[in-house]
Amino acid sequence: MANRSTAIEWTDTTWNPATGCDKVSPGCKHCYAERITERFPQAFPQGFRFTLHPERLREPYRWRKPRRVFVNSMSDLFHEQMPVSFLLEIFRVMRETPWHTYQILTKRHQRLLELDPPDRLARERLDGGFGGEPEVRPPDRLPPPDRGQGQVCLL
Repeated sequence: MANRSTAIEWTDTTWNPATGCDKVSPGCKHCYAERITERFPQAFPQGFRFTLHPERLREPYRWRKPRRVFVNSMSDLFHEQMPVSFLLEIFRVMRETPWHTYQILTKRHQRLLELDPPDRLARERLDGGFGGEPEVRPPDRLPPPDRGQGQVCLL
């Protein structure tokens, strides 16, 4: 799906260098991204299977005005199938486009912590969040408070 303005009120645009995901918690039961792939199958020929889109990596360089960019709104950036090399490319793009603020939501905080994330410079400009659900107590889902470096923590 092409990156464009979005109806998501807390961001300006989305950037999806990967799409698709797998359910990892009860909070995934009603995944909006999966519903979008079903509603617009022509835009998602792989359906909701995890898919890399290397052709999208350079998109943030073309956006000259600063934007709040929701990274991987149609997937989880820290998905188990995300190659570390591709993840490093995504973080390189974020580092090289300092006029944007990047927003990342994940339900896979453990992989984020294992990677630490891979680039401190990009991490300092991130607004990060961790998907939670009523069934999961925050201490079971959230990393220690000293790990967050961005300006905003989304819960």
